[in-house]
Amino acid sequence: MASEEGLAEVWQETQDALIETIPFYERGNWVISFGRDVKYRREGIVKAVKTGDAVLDLGCGPGTMSEVLLDSVKGVRNLVLTDPLRPMLQAAKTGMQGNPSRFVNGLFERLPFRNGVFDVVMCGFSFRDAQNYRVAVEEIGRVLKKDGGRFLIVDIGKPDNRILKWLIGLYFRFIAGFLAALFLGRKGFVFSKIYPTYRKYPSISRIRDILQEQFKDVTIETKMLGSAMITIAK
Repeated sequence: MASEEGLAEVWQETQDALIETIPFYERGNWVISFGRDVKYRREGIVKAVKTGDAVLDLGCGPGTMSEVLLDSVKGVRNLVLTDPLRPMLQAAKTGMQGNPSRFVNGLFERLPFRNGVFDVVMCGFSFRDAQNYRVAVEEIGRVLKKDGGRFLIVDIGKPDNRILKWLIGLYFRFIAGFLAALFLGRKGFVFSKIYPTYRKYPSISRIRDILQEQFKDVTIETKMLGSAMITIAK
């Protein structure tokens, strides 16, 4: 099962779609989340991150999660932004000029960091894009401090309830791109390419199972009928 849980088969297609969203990434996420994406990011961050923490923003995209972090928690000791896409890292660098951050190219499954160097690893709407979820969780566990390390996921959710799962899948497949296009023009249809990540994404209960293989304490809070979730694993 482990080899099947991830985006390996559609990973490159998904990365290409993400590159297309760079100029309007934040606006598009705001539209398809009904204005709640930053709210959920902030909610997760204030629960997981403390002053003095060393933080890894994994799958950082254009830096939205880190911007919310720096606006929400003062005195973060060390902030590293990592993404497999160099254009995303460049967008993050441009958007975060003047902030004391490092930018590192890397994959979820092969993180270029030593063991136990971070207090928090956070993934803002990015964990679902990993090629292999279980390997990614193992790597995240490796780079987190064994004493008090925390893994924060703010992402879409896939409910266990079949009807809700179907309805949310319908939204991501047909409606999200249309809504984005209403606000952004035809280029907004690129957000319909999110659907393969939802289709491949495990259910909320399965995400819990994967995390519990590596972490002792896993808390999952669902939002919007389970279409979004804030997860903290310790």
